[in-house]
Amino acid sequence: MLDWSNTALRQWICDQWQMDIHCIRQDIDIQGSPERALSRIVMADTQDRQFLVEQFDPGKRTIRDRVARAVDFLFTRGLTRVVPYRKTVQGEFLPFFNGACFQVSRFLDGTFLKRPDYLSSAAMGQNTARFLIKMAEAATGMEKHLSFPRFSIKTYIHELFRTMKIHDQPVYDRFLPVLDFLEAEFMPAHDHLAFAFCHGDLHPLNIIWDKDEIRAVIDWEFAGIKPDLYDAANFVGCAGIENPNGLGMDMVMTFLAKLHQTEVISEMGWRFFPEYVLALRFAWLSEWLRKKDQEMIDLEHAFMRILVEHMPEIRHAFDRVA
Repeated sequence: MLDWSNTALRQWICDQWQMDIHCIRQDIDIQGSPERALSRIVMADTQDRQFLVEQFDPGKRTIRDRVARAVDFLFTRGLTRVVPYRKTVQGEFLPFFNGACFQVSRFLDGTFLKRPDYLSSAAMGQNTARFLIKMAEAATGMEKHLSFPRFSIKTYIHELFRTMKIHDQPVYDRFLPVLDFLEAEFMPAHDHLAFAFCHGDLHPLNIIWDKDEIRAVIDWEFAGIKPDLYDAANFVGCAGIENPNGLGMDMVMTFLAKLHQTEVISEMGWRFFPEYVLALRFAWLSEWLRKKDQEMIDLEHAFMRILVEHMPEIRHAFDRVA
């Protein structure tokens, strides 16, 4: 674990970002996934402004730098509900110190999210949809400035099943019926989906809330060019894994109704929206397999079965808000 109280490190941070660090706030809980960084801490300057300082493996520098530039692009084009990363005096987002790279951003605290009660909040669904609409506007032209690889959940799932077949045949057999379901219609249609810039991990826990209002959307590590329904489908899927009934509750229904009023998601995207919610759960399954989290593997399997077995009803409910 990094010793954040190290005098040389603190002085280096002050010099790089022209900050007058007064203290380290060990008492603050930091939202977002701690696994995204090697270490992270909140520091306060002499004016009591708080900053999130994160340490990353140098192997992540290219990805993190591209994310920082994307967030900066969005912020400068009016997407204010993001936290841009600070540049050093040399104009860098991720300078090196003792073999690791570091990043600084303003720290924001938020309202504690009570799970799964938030699923009944129509305002949270409405405000998240507004964020996606605004992000789509702000991201216009980004591909001319930043190069992102295109993500295919179809390729991802096929590679995951190849790996499972080699290393975990029982899990492969258990989830194979879900793949068979997707192969029937979704997989042939996948390559015809429209693409757009996406956050890549949008769900309520990656949002800093002020009650029902969004202060900022955080954790952009998986941002990139993906099918235009990616963020919305992930948001809905994360509501469903909290509680399958959440798929029909106020947050999700209001969220989808607001998006239907725009062209953020193409007609093709809406046609296969429920299937994409299902397909994205395999990205989460991969995470549970990596962590050997049997409880979450079992929960994911149960949720996928619900999605498969009730797909017509789910599609009808989602279409009703259009």
